[in-house]
Amino acid sequence: MKKAKETIVRRQPGRPGRDEPDGALLLLREAQTAFARSGFNATTLRGIATAAGVDHTLVIHHFGSKESLWSAVIERLADYLAPFVRDLNDLQSQTTIPVRMRIETAFRLLVTAIFGEPDCGLLLSRISSERGKHLDLLVEKLLRPYHDALCPLLVEGVQAKVIKKQGVELLYFMIINAVTMSVSYRHLLAYFDDSSQNMAQLERDMTQFLIVNFLDNPPSKSHKTSARSQQLHSSKAG
Repeated sequence: MKKAKETIVRRQPGRPGRDEPDGALLLLREAQTAFARSGFNATTLRGIATAAGVDHTLVIHHFGSKESLWSAVIERLADYLAPFVRDLNDLQSQTTIPVRMRIETAFRLLVTAIFGEPDCGLLLSRISSERGKHLDLLVEKLLRPYHDALCPLLVEGVQAKVIKKQGVELLYFMIINAVTMSVSYRHLLAYFDDSSQNMAQLERDMTQFLIVNFLDNPPSKSHKTSARSQQLHSSKAG
């Protein structure tokens, strides 16, 4: 039997339906967009409801408060990132594979993850400017798990002289910012490069940017190494 295509239907303002399984997901996505654009303080439940095309009582019905909605947005993103974090942890233990290849695969995983949620950089930027408990939750649930999974690979890369000797913590944030902000602010890049609006091409270019600019001493047969790391990434993505 052919699986029915899952759709999210926007309701007209009115009494919320309790039997709409996609209602919460729709509100979470609209809330994430609103928090990314306006920050936590300036975002309102009514504004989220209006963007979703529902009555604001539906937001209260599903989440109760803006604080609870924020927590739910972060939890959804944490669930989204969890498989990528597991794959990074797996790469740490695969010591029979050259470290450069594993780091290239880690870069591909990072780019794939960010392109799957392209407003993450904007969300991080807005919430960072407000600081406080909302940023604390974002760091605890999103940034720290990815940090703890990626940084051991970066340390190994420095030790193997695949990455130039430097502070790994700063390197981690440089890499995260390079990807998240470039994706979130790609409309600015469009002023100088029309091709940046092609998301598939931008994803390939961003991966290559990380490999070229953050890895040192490329092997003489780097194209073969990159091809093998691409195969490793594809096996994990599958």
